[in-house]
Amino acid sequence: MSVVIVDGYNVIHAWPRLKALLRDGGGEEARRALVAELAGYAAVRQLRVTVVFDGPLRSASAAEVVDGVTVVFSGRAGSADHLIERLAYEAARAGAARDVVVATSDRLQRDMVRAMGVATVDAAGLEAEVTAARGETDQTLRRGRDEGHLGRRLEHRVAPDVLRRLEAIRRGRPDDEPAEDS
Repeated sequence: MSVVIVDGYNVIHAWPRLKALLRDGGGEEARRALVAELAGYAAVRQLRVTVVFDGPLRSASAAEVVDGVTVVFSGRAGSADHLIERLAYEAARAGAARDVVVATSDRLQRDMVRAMGVATVDAAGLEAEVTAARGETDQTLRRGRDEGHLGRRLEHRVAPDVLRRLEAIRRGRPDDEPAEDS
């Protein structure tokens, strides 16, 4: 899989945190949060992600890229479902169906794109993938931070005269020779 096509509002309604944002903060806030989650996921997994929303176009073009995620509104072209099915069809026609996954919990839509040879994942499965990717990022950041602290702690715990001697040994000169500026 190298491309993920996400049914935006379907996922927003399925993820409790995003559904609460939709209810409390409105559609724009929920969409922004979904795109942010998908951007992190795409970066960690090295995927191209397109999220499709129902509704009028938000800009002059049908698609815009936000933090590496292609955001598409269905506009007058029909519903997000139709647009997703068309994207899946185009991938299948180009022989790239095995590289595409459609993320939606809409059973009819999943059946339609699976019939084209495109894999699907439901909203809960996508959420688990996004959460796992975020966990990997957090773990990598923690490990880097811990290694950075370890280096600083060791450096600060070694006496200056010992550091001078070790540097002399590293440079291959007796520690009583004056150090030359490199």
